[in-house]
Amino acid sequence: MHKKLILLTVAAATALPLVAQNKTPVQPVAPRPTTGSPASATPSPAARRENRDPLLDLPELPNNKVTLIGGTVKSLDEVMNKMIVVPFGSKQKMLVAFDTRTDFFQDGKPISYKTIREGQRVYLDTMLNGSTVFAKRIWIQSTADSGIGRGQVVEFDPGRKILTVRDELSNQPLKMQLTSSTIMKKGDASATAADLVPGTLVSMSFGPQRELREVTLLAKPGTTFVFAGQITYLDMSRKLIAIDNRSDNKKYDVSVDAIAPSVLRQLREGSEVNVSAVFDGRGYAARSIESPSINSAQEQ
Repeated sequence: MHKKLILLTVAAATALPLVAQNKTPVQPVAPRPTTGSPASATPSPAARRENRDPLLDLPELPNNKVTLIGGTVKSLDEVMNKMIVVPFGSKQKMLVAFDTRTDFFQDGKPISYKTIREGQRVYLDTMLNGSTVFAKRIWIQSTADSGIGRGQVVEFDPGRKILTVRDELSNQPLKMQLTSSTIMKKGDASATAADLVPGTLVSMSFGPQRELREVTLLAKPGTTFVFAGQITYLDMSRKLIAIDNRSDNKKYDVSVDAIAPSVLRQLREGSEVNVSAVFDGRGYAARSIESPSINSAQEQ
């Protein structure tokens, strides 16, 4: 039996110490596994919009919050495109809809929805589409000798080489074993065990005994990231914006609590912005925002 670890970026961050800010801007890293990850095979949001036929295709999904759940398929209705999933650790049943906008993967490779069977263990990226729980992505992990996952570092014991990671799905700390053959990466560069500071976001692949085969550092607390692209979502009541980042065609939620109200009033959905943001262990917090629309308003 395998286990799949998932990263929860907001979990227990207040209890985790932060490291000093790195002043050198770097490109943001997508919060998805890089080893065996189905995300690499998924068309980008920009590509989806380019290829979409407004007359024949379903409308784009709303930019709502995505929640990851894992569970067992209790029943499957291929006619109505719905399934009932029983989440792990629960006896409650959840009705989940899917359609041609849903991406399906098995062991990291794209598949047809017809591969899904009752009784399978699945993981789903879900969101509310109106009043319906909709699955944007569904993963089936069939291999019993390996797994992939994400987590937030709680602590690392260098003597025993035990890495404790908070699981995104269960919000529980899980212990993983580093070995002499564990590959550690930070983007395209190599990383070391010294980089495993509390609060760091990591993706990993592991074996049946929780021995780590590969660990990729996604973000360390205090690291500065640069986002450039269009604002696709804006909620001033929550001081939150979403940016469709051009460098990787992925969307990022960025808190704008620290940005002056005079700047925030000039932001609009569709505005082109350059945002410098710091990862604080819970998410990305904007430190500055530049936009042609803001500059034009200041010149007038």
